[in-house]
Amino acid sequence: MSELFPKDDWYAVGGSADLGPGEVMPVRLFGEERVAWRGADGVAHVWHNRCLHRGMRLHLGFVDGDRLACRYHGWRFDGDGRCVRIPAHPDMTPPADFCIRAATAMEAGGLIWATLGVSGRPETISADGDAAFVCTVAVQAPAARFVDVLQEIAEGALESSGTGLYEASSDGYRILFAVQPVLADKCQVHVRVRSAGAAEERKRVAARVRRLRRLAEEKRA
Repeated sequence: MSELFPKDDWYAVGGSADLGPGEVMPVRLFGEERVAWRGADGVAHVWHNRCLHRGMRLHLGFVDGDRLACRYHGWRFDGDGRCVRIPAHPDMTPPADFCIRAATAMEAGGLIWATLGVSGRPETISADGDAAFVCTVAVQAPAARFVDVLQEIAEGALESSGTGLYEASSDGYRILFAVQPVLADKCQVHVRVRSAGAAEERKRVAARVRRLRRLAEEKRA
Protein backbone atom coordinates (compact mmCIF):
# COMPACT_ATOMS: atom_id res chain seq x y z
CA MET A 1 0.00 0.00 0.00
CA SER A 2 1.18 3.53 -0.74
CA GLU A 3 3.15 5.43 1.90
CA LEU A 4 0.33 7.98 1.70
CA PHE A 5 -1.78 5.49 3.64
CA PRO A 6 0.01 4.02 6.69
CA LYS A 7 -1.81 0.96 7.92
CA ASP A 8 -1.99 1.98 11.59
CA ASP A 9 -3.67 5.35 11.04
CA TRP A 10 -7.35 6.30 11.25
CA TYR A 11 -9.69 5.95 8.25
CA ALA A 12 -13.36 6.59 7.57
CA VAL A 13 -15.16 3.30 6.92
CA GLY A 14 -18.71 4.53 6.35
CA GLY A 15 -21.23 7.32 6.75
CA SER A 16 -22.97 7.56 10.10
CA ALA A 17 -26.30 7.99 8.29
CA ASP A 18 -25.73 4.69 6.45
CA LEU A 19 -25.69 2.71 9.72
CA GLY A 20 -28.92 3.13 11.63
CA PRO A 21 -29.78 1.58 15.03
CA GLY A 22 -30.10 -2.17 14.65
CA GLU A 23 -28.13 -2.28 11.39
CA VAL A 24 -25.03 -4.25 10.45
CA MET A 25 -22.65 -3.79 7.51
CA PRO A 26 -19.40 -5.38 6.31
CA VAL A 27 -16.24 -3.25 6.25
CA ARG A 28 -12.86 -3.93 4.69
CA LEU A 29 -9.71 -1.98 5.49
CA PHE A 30 -6.33 -2.91 3.96
CA GLY A 31 -7.81 -6.26 2.99
CA GLU A 32 -8.88 -7.10 6.54
CA GLU A 33 -12.55 -7.89 7.11
CA ARG A 34 -14.46 -5.97 9.77
CA VAL A 35 -18.10 -5.65 10.76
CA ALA A 36 -19.72 -2.35 11.70
CA TRP A 37 -22.94 -2.34 13.70
CA ARG A 38 -25.06 0.01 15.77
CA GLY A 39 -27.03 -1.02 18.83
CA ALA A 40 -30.26 0.39 20.19
CA ASP A 41 -28.17 2.75 22.34
CA GLY A 42 -26.96 4.46 19.15
CA VAL A 43 -23.28 3.54 19.59
CA ALA A 44 -21.41 2.39 16.47
CA HIS A 45 -18.91 -0.47 16.77
CA VAL A 46 -16.28 -1.87 14.39
CA TRP A 47 -15.12 -5.43 15.11
CA HIS A 48 -13.25 -8.37 13.64
CA ASN A 49 -15.78 -9.99 11.28
CA ARG A 50 -15.70 -13.57 12.56
CA CYS A 51 -17.56 -15.24 15.40
CA LEU A 52 -15.10 -16.91 17.76
CA HIS A 53 -17.25 -20.07 17.86
CA ARG A 54 -17.32 -21.40 14.28
CA GLY A 55 -15.90 -18.46 12.33
CA MET A 56 -19.22 -17.29 10.88
CA ARG A 57 -19.04 -13.78 9.40
CA LEU A 58 -20.72 -11.49 11.89
CA HIS A 59 -22.03 -9.08 9.26
CA LEU A 60 -24.51 -11.86 8.41
CA GLY A 61 -25.85 -11.66 11.95
CA PHE A 62 -28.34 -9.29 13.54
CA VAL A 63 -28.60 -6.76 16.34
CA ASP A 64 -30.51 -7.73 19.47
CA GLY A 65 -30.90 -4.57 21.54
CA ASP A 66 -27.37 -3.50 22.41
CA ARG A 67 -25.89 -6.85 21.41
CA LEU A 68 -24.68 -8.33 18.14
CA ALA A 69 -25.89 -11.88 17.49
CA CYS A 70 -24.15 -14.44 15.29
CA ARG A 71 -26.48 -15.87 12.64
CA TYR A 72 -25.17 -19.43 13.05
CA HIS A 73 -25.75 -20.39 16.71
CA GLY A 74 -27.05 -17.10 18.07
CA TRP A 75 -24.19 -16.24 20.38
CA ARG A 76 -24.74 -12.71 21.72
CA PHE A 77 -21.90 -10.22 22.19
CA ASP A 78 -22.23 -6.99 24.15
CA GLY A 79 -20.82 -3.60 23.15
CA ASP A 80 -17.39 -4.53 24.51
CA GLY A 81 -17.26 -7.65 22.32
CA ARG A 82 -17.79 -10.04 25.25
CA CYS A 83 -20.03 -13.07 24.77
CA VAL A 84 -22.93 -12.73 27.21
CA ARG A 85 -25.32 -15.44 26.03
CA ILE A 86 -25.11 -18.84 24.37
CA PRO A 87 -28.65 -19.99 23.47
CA ALA A 88 -27.72 -23.69 23.50
CA HIS A 89 -26.61 -23.27 27.13
CA PRO A 90 -28.97 -20.65 28.58
CA ASP A 91 -27.84 -21.21 32.19
CA MET A 92 -24.15 -20.90 31.39
CA THR A 93 -22.14 -17.77 32.09
CA PRO A 94 -19.69 -17.52 29.16
CA PRO A 95 -16.02 -17.28 30.17
CA ALA A 96 -14.56 -13.78 30.26
CA ASP A 97 -12.16 -14.56 27.41
CA PHE A 98 -15.00 -15.34 24.99
CA CYS A 99 -14.54 -12.02 23.21
CA ILE A 100 -14.56 -10.63 19.67
CA ARG A 101 -11.50 -8.56 18.78
CA ALA A 102 -12.59 -4.96 18.31
CA ALA A 103 -11.03 -2.20 16.26
CA THR A 104 -10.76 1.20 17.88
CA ALA A 105 -13.65 3.22 16.45
CA MET A 106 -15.41 6.55 16.81
CA GLU A 107 -17.77 8.90 14.98
CA ALA A 108 -17.05 12.47 13.88
CA GLY A 109 -18.13 14.74 11.05
CA GLY A 110 -20.93 12.42 9.96
CA LEU A 111 -18.52 9.50 9.40
CA ILE A 112 -17.55 6.30 11.22
CA TRP A 113 -13.79 6.04 11.75
CA ALA A 114 -11.67 3.02 12.63
CA THR A 115 -8.02 2.14 13.00
CA LEU A 116 -6.14 -1.15 12.94
CA GLY A 117 -3.37 0.33 15.08
CA VAL A 118 -3.26 3.54 17.10
CA SER A 119 -5.71 4.30 19.89
CA GLY A 120 -7.04 7.58 21.18
CA ARG A 121 -8.93 10.27 19.28
CA PRO A 122 -6.75 11.69 16.47
CA GLU A 123 -6.32 15.45 16.38
CA THR A 124 -6.66 15.50 12.57
CA ILE A 125 -10.31 14.39 12.64
CA SER A 126 -12.62 17.30 13.44
CA ALA A 127 -16.38 17.53 13.66
CA ASP A 128 -16.62 19.57 10.42
CA GLY A 129 -20.01 20.81 11.55
CA ASP A 130 -20.62 22.74 8.33
CA ALA A 131 -20.06 19.68 6.13
CA ALA A 132 -22.99 17.56 4.92
CA PHE A 133 -22.55 13.90 4.07
CA VAL A 134 -23.17 13.24 0.38
CA CYS A 135 -22.34 9.64 -0.51
CA THR A 136 -19.86 6.78 -0.42
CA VAL A 137 -18.49 5.51 -3.72
CA ALA A 138 -16.52 2.33 -4.41
CA VAL A 139 -13.57 2.90 -6.73
CA GLN A 140 -11.91 0.04 -8.63
CA ALA A 141 -8.51 1.68 -8.36
CA PRO A 142 -5.81 2.07 -5.68
CA ALA A 143 -6.33 4.81 -3.09
CA ALA A 144 -3.18 6.63 -4.20
CA ARG A 145 -4.42 6.76 -7.80
CA PHE A 146 -7.67 8.40 -6.70
CA VAL A 147 -5.61 11.04 -4.89
CA ASP A 148 -3.57 11.59 -8.07
CA VAL A 149 -6.78 12.32 -9.96
CA LEU A 150 -7.91 14.73 -7.24
CA GLN A 151 -4.65 16.63 -7.59
CA GLU A 152 -5.07 16.84 -11.35
CA ILE A 153 -8.61 18.24 -11.35
CA ALA A 154 -8.61 20.34 -8.16
CA GLU A 155 -9.31 24.04 -8.70
CA GLY A 156 -6.35 25.41 -6.79
CA ALA A 157 -4.37 23.52 -4.19
CA LEU A 158 -5.52 20.13 -2.91
CA GLU A 159 -5.58 20.45 0.87
CA SER A 160 -4.89 17.53 3.23
CA SER A 161 -5.78 17.65 6.92
CA GLY A 162 -4.65 14.14 7.78
CA THR A 163 -4.13 10.65 6.44
CA GLY A 164 -6.66 9.98 3.69
CA LEU A 165 -8.39 13.34 4.23
CA TYR A 166 -8.53 15.81 1.35
CA GLU A 167 -10.45 18.97 0.51
CA ALA A 168 -10.77 20.48 -2.95
CA SER A 169 -12.82 23.09 -4.80
CA SER A 170 -14.98 22.06 -7.75
CA ASP A 171 -17.47 24.31 -9.54
CA GLY A 172 -17.87 26.50 -6.49
CA TYR A 173 -18.22 23.67 -3.97
CA ARG A 174 -15.77 22.78 -1.22
CA ILE A 175 -15.74 18.99 -1.23
CA LEU A 176 -14.19 16.83 1.50
CA PHE A 177 -12.93 13.36 0.60
CA ALA A 178 -12.14 10.66 3.16
CA VAL A 179 -10.31 7.89 1.29
CA GLN A 180 -10.52 4.35 2.67
CA PRO A 181 -7.98 1.81 1.37
CA VAL A 182 -9.95 -1.42 0.85
CA LEU A 183 -7.58 -3.64 -1.15
CA ALA A 184 -4.36 -2.93 -3.04
CA ASP A 185 -6.43 -2.17 -6.15
CA LYS A 186 -9.62 -0.84 -4.61
CA CYS A 187 -10.72 2.00 -2.34
CA GLN A 188 -13.87 3.65 -1.04
CA VAL A 189 -14.33 7.40 -0.87
CA HIS A 190 -16.67 9.00 1.65
CA VAL A 191 -17.75 12.42 0.43
CA ARG A 192 -18.97 15.49 2.30
CA VAL A 193 -19.54 19.04 1.10
CA ARG A 194 -19.38 22.32 2.98
CA SER A 195 -22.44 24.55 3.17
CA ALA A 196 -24.60 22.61 0.75
CA GLY A 197 -27.65 21.42 2.57
CA ALA A 198 -30.10 21.21 -0.34
CA ALA A 199 -30.71 17.78 -1.83
CA GLU A 200 -30.20 19.06 -5.39
CA GLU A 201 -26.77 20.46 -4.46
CA ARG A 202 -25.73 17.14 -2.94
CA LYS A 203 -26.88 15.37 -6.11
CA ARG A 204 -24.68 17.64 -8.22
CA VAL A 205 -21.70 16.95 -5.97
CA ALA A 206 -22.39 13.20 -6.16
CA ALA A 207 -22.37 13.40 -9.96
CA ARG A 208 -18.95 15.10 -9.86
CA VAL A 209 -17.63 12.39 -7.59
CA ARG A 210 -18.85 9.65 -9.93
CA ARG A 211 -16.90 11.38 -12.70
CA LEU A 212 -13.80 11.34 -10.50
CA ARG A 213 -14.32 7.63 -9.94
CA ARG A 214 -14.45 7.02 -13.68
CA LEU A 215 -11.25 9.03 -14.23
CA ALA A 216 -9.43 7.09 -11.49
CA GLU A 217 -10.56 3.74 -12.88
CA GLU A 218 -9.52 4.69 -16.41
CA LYS A 219 -6.19 6.24 -15.43
CA ARG A 220 -3.16 4.08 -16.23
CA ALA A 221 -0.87 3.17 -13.37
